[in-house]
Amino acid sequence: MKFNWSTGTVLVTLLVSTTAATLAQTRVNVPRRASVHAPVEYGRARTNAVAGLPLETFDTFLPDGWKKITNFGGIGWQQGAVDSAVLGFERGVIDAPPGGGNFVAYASWATGDEDGDFGTGQPTDQWLITPRINGVQPGDSLRFWLRHFSQFTDNLDILISVTGDSIAAFDSLLISLAFTGNGDNQWKPYAFALTDVVSPGDSIYIAFRERVANTRTQGDALLLDLVEVVNLVTSVNQRNRVPRDFVLEQNFPNPFNPTTTIAFTLRQPARVTLRVYNLLGRVVATLVEDKRFPTGRHRVRFAADRLPDGIYFYRLEANGFTSVKKMTLVR
Repeated sequence: MKFNWSTGTVLVTLLVSTTAATLAQTRVNVPRRASVHAPVEYGRARTNAVAGLPLETFDTFLPDGWKKITNFGGIGWQQGAVDSAVLGFERGVIDAPPGGGNFVAYASWATGDEDGDFGTGQPTDQWLITPRINGVQPGDSLRFWLRHFSQFTDNLDILISVTGDSIAAFDSLLISLAFTGNGDNQWKPYAFALTDVVSPGDSIYIAFRERVANTRTQGDALLLDLVEVVNLVTSVNQRNRVPRDFVLEQNFPNPFNPTTTIAFTLRQPARVTLRVYNLLGRVVATLVEDKRFPTGRHRVRFAADRLPDGIYFYRLEANGFTSVKKMTLVR
């Protein structure tokens, strides 16, 4: 049972599930003064671009160089302390992902709703925007952890701009994540290759946009942490020398579904290790493990029957040298 501060009426909510997790995420009205529907900007982007995007834990908010924009009168993305409550929910439910600190960034239905009353059914549209990231390189990927409260539907768009940090400038969609309300309510890691939508050498801004059409039936809470741009080719391939002892070829076919062939040539006998990594830099397959191969060209078949669609990297190590290439699984 909940009291509606705006109308003075009592609202009775039927809980489909009585689990502790569901009870902890029951929405409550947060009365606020209504404001105009013009976009409002907070914070200011850096004048100078940064190389990559250092790991952001949101210990300060807004972080240096970040900014937020909110539409429809909401207050927009907020900083949340671990063990505190998310605005619009009745219990303290904020936690941190593995490796996180004492704070996260979050957007809830109440930070995007104009009057804080879900009974009036308003839209949300709230943006959290990085500083300008200078000179995207092949292998650069956006990584972050995200948690979605699992009771209501919600949407998170991740957009890219190469011209500026106004809403109109974000004309490239990196990914749109739609949450149905039936999630498992756990922190999950995400990673997306930036050069899927921009060219190497581009300087970019990245926007996290939470949106729903009607808070009467939509809008939960999205918790965001450990945001960074890293070069996964560099992190997987820790040696920068061009190997003279072997040649690693591009897999064929590429894109592939679900099998492909990886070929390499050795100019002298060597012990070889060949592994496949996902965008998070985790090993998903070991095709060759410290096996001795003679001089010549060799081929290894890779079957990705149990892997999801996406971009993967394969790394060959031989005689102290390393080479990495990218491949794409499309079903």
